[in-house]
Amino acid sequence: MSERSEFWLSHLSAIEAEGITTKAYAEREGLSAQALYQWRKRRVAEARPRRTPLGGFAAIQIEPSIAARAGCTVVIDSGLRLECAALPSVDWLAALSAALRERGR
Repeated sequence: MSERSEFWLSHLSAIEAEGITTKAYAEREGLSAQALYQWRKRRVAEARPRRTPLGGFAAIQIEPSIAARAGCTVVIDSGLRLECAALPSVDWLAALSAALRERGR
């Protein structure tokens, strides 16, 4: 972590520890309240889970012997559920995801 990041993140930690408003802390310490808000926003954004590739599908690995005898259920929402006799291909799932995004589902 850079010195700059450490500087701003230490101030954000102090704000939380003291239970003081960001504006009051900034005024007391001679800092820009706007900069503190921006660093807080950055920290929150970095803490969010990253989106998975393929439109939200995560890569999984299934043993071939299990895949041969297992069906699959794809639940889109409470009103749409697809029952498959076998696991669909990744390409098919990606195409389904793209089509649903286009339709706004």
